[in-house]
Amino acid sequence: MTTAPFDRLIAGWNRFWARRRAGVDRLGAALAPRATTVPFRLAVALLLLAVQFLVAVRSGDRFGAPFDRAPGHPPAFHDPSRERVPANWDRLVVARWDSGQYIELGLRGYRYCPPRGPALAVSSATCNLAFYPTYGLVGRWVGALTGLPIDFALLAVSLVCSFLFLFLWTGPALTERLGVAETYLALLLFNTFTTGYCLVTIQTEPLTLVLAMGAFMAFSRRWHLLGALLAGATSGVRITGSAVGLAYAAGLLVEQLQRPGWTWRDWARLCGLAVLCGWGELTLMAVHAIRFGDPLAYIHAHGQAFRHDPSLSALLWPDPEWLVEGIDYPLHEALWWVAALFWYLLGRREALARFPPAQRTFWALTFWVTIAIATIGMLPIALVGMSRYLLLALPLFFAMAVVMKPRPALLAVWLAVSIWHYWNIDLCTYTGGMGWHVLKVCHEGHLLKS
Repeated sequence: MTTAPFDRLIAGWNRFWARRRAGVDRLGAALAPRATTVPFRLAVALLLLAVQFLVAVRSGDRFGAPFDRAPGHPPAFHDPSRERVPANWDRLVVARWDSGQYIELGLRGYRYCPPRGPALAVSSATCNLAFYPTYGLVGRWVGALTGLPIDFALLAVSLVCSFLFLFLWTGPALTERLGVAETYLALLLFNTFTTGYCLVTIQTEPLTLVLAMGAFMAFSRRWHLLGALLAGATSGVRITGSAVGLAYAAGLLVEQLQRPGWTWRDWARLCGLAVLCGWGELTLMAVHAIRFGDPLAYIHAHGQAFRHDPSLSALLWPDPEWLVEGIDYPLHEALWWVAALFWYLLGRREALARFPPAQRTFWALTFWVTIAIATIGMLPIALVGMSRYLLLALPLFFAMAVVMKPRPALLAVWLAVSIWHYWNIDLCTYTGGMGWHVLKVCHEGHLLKS
């Protein structure tokens, strides 16, 4: 029996992909000089953001939801001393789920929390300690300066932060290390990730991401005072943002150890910068300690509100049911968690080897601490939200880029899977909001069709 037909088929397939790779390489070589210019980078950031926004708005059509279902009627309390949520908090199609928490915090803050007592005010309808208040307060300040209602103010914060984040991504700090092609491919993989739509929603991801990327840009230029301030600010936006502060401090330590002839002033400066790397988290803890008598009020309130008890033992000896639920639940969070670990472990060595040791430490800890915080906190409730938390684990996308760039077939398959899940599952569930109708449109509908 001869294998010649199969050999010819395989040879033809290899020639086909070789020509495709050569064409991509020629295109990359032609675009490389332009891809690092400011106008090109601005255009790419604007294009990606516009596409994300239009897709998110279009997703509302599945539920008959316009971009703004209540023009002229912004979110507001009739009686903030009694009501749990403001009216019309979800009037915008990009304001769903946790958006209501940040809109509420932006409008009311801690003003109507009960007086400090022996127990946290978790059950109070007018006191929200289960979410960080920073993003909501930034929206309040923007609204005060511009006159925008709170939801449009928070959306403006998200859009501006996302635009700056996308622009910074293609800057020299990454392109000179990863390479131009790999940097842009990583950007594509980020935007087509199943939760990439978060860039244009009223959520904390855009603010967290731009602060994290800004901190790295400052680190790469050794503007360490600015970098520490940005990293510290990241820690005050959401709990996983603490990963960036810790990563920055560790990067500073590695950089210090590489220098000969340390002095006590060098170490004093390092300690001062390390404290700045956590100033946001430390400030929030101080506020909670003074106002509520518990510096860990967020952790305790979140655990009580969502009925889970984050602990290291839960990570070491997890209940199998948690993982089963994480796979079975509509967003398949456990599968994305496993995929993130797989891709990062597969490509981390090659991707991070392109950075000097201090920057390599920054990125490695950003990934691992983000994953650790999110896993410890959310594993007992089936890893809910994990696919969103993975957006801050930015080295994941660097690793994916270096693995997939020489393997176009693998890249095509991954993009198809990720984009399908983005549109049909994650974004559909987000824009649908809360209620059984989401299951019918985004989940049961696929089963019924089959």
